[in-house]
Amino acid sequence: MKVVVFLGPSLPRSQARAILPDAVYLPPAAQMDLMSAIQIHQPTAIALIDGVFERVPSVWHKEILHALERGVAVFGASSMGALRVAETAPFGARGVGEIFRMYAEGELLDDDEVALSHAGE
Repeated sequence: MKVVVFLGPSLPRSQARAILPDAVYLPPAAQMDLMSAIQIHQPTAIALIDGVFERVPSVWHKEILHALERGVAVFGASSMGALRVAETAPFGARGVGEIFRMYAEGELLDDDEVALSHAGE
C-alpha cells in the first residue's frame, strides 16, 4: 500500500513516521495538491490531515471525489482533513478522530473552527 500524507502543524512528522514509516509526507494541502499527488505518487490511500486556508485556495471537494473515483482511499482527521472528509463521507471518504466526529454530527460547521495559524510546514 502506498500512502500519501498531507501533514503540517497538527502532528510532528517524526511522530507520524513512527506510525507510517513508508508513507510519502507532503506539506499541508492546498487546492489541486491531491490531484498532483495522485498523478505523481499514484497512492492507494491519501491521509488528509492539514491543509491551508486563506492565503491560497483550500482543498476542493472535487479532488477527494476524483481520488475516490480512481480507487484511492481517502482518510481525513484533525484539521482540514476532518472538515473535508466529513463533507465527502457520503461518497466514501473515511474520517478518523474527535474533530471528524464533531463535523460529521454537526457540532462544528465552519472552516475557521479548525484553522491553525502557522509558518511554513
